[in-house]
Amino acid sequence: MTLQLFRIDDRLIHGQVVIGWANYLNSQQIILCDDSVCSNEWERELYLSVVPKQMDAQVLTINQLSELMRTGSDLSRTIIVINSPLVLEKLETLGVAPVEVNVGGIHYKEGREQYLSYLYLSPEEVESFKRLIEHGLILNCQDVPGAKVRPLKSVLLEKKH
Repeated sequence: MTLQLFRIDDRLIHGQVVIGWANYLNSQQIILCDDSVCSNEWERELYLSVVPKQMDAQVLTINQLSELMRTGSDLSRTIIVINSPLVLEKLETLGVAPVEVNVGGIHYKEGREQYLSYLYLSPEEVESFKRLIEHGLILNCQDVPGAKVRPLKSVLLEKKH
């Protein structure tokens, strides 16, 4: 399975993903993986409505995405978006986590601490990311294509000092 971009972004499908990343990468498909969105028809349609007509888009549960990734489907022109490292851990448990992950926007909310201008993490998210790093996943922070790539491991270490 060759995947174009696997991104963690708590806003899921929005302008940065569609206009920024999909245009930059010339993507053909966006897959949003979120159990809650998948079960809510109104929310699902809202997210799909922002994807240009020339691109395919779908919303899948974690189990559905796991099955798709396991089949060896051609995802070479595909962006997959999830909203949390906890989803990535579930995919890893199912044996289908990608090796490299783009950590995009995880935004401010109560209980989160700022790490970068677009990256706020709760203690639970920090621990989740640490486990993923320990398991060998490459997690790079980059909100938009032209921005500097920052290894998440370094970002987390800098915050400790």
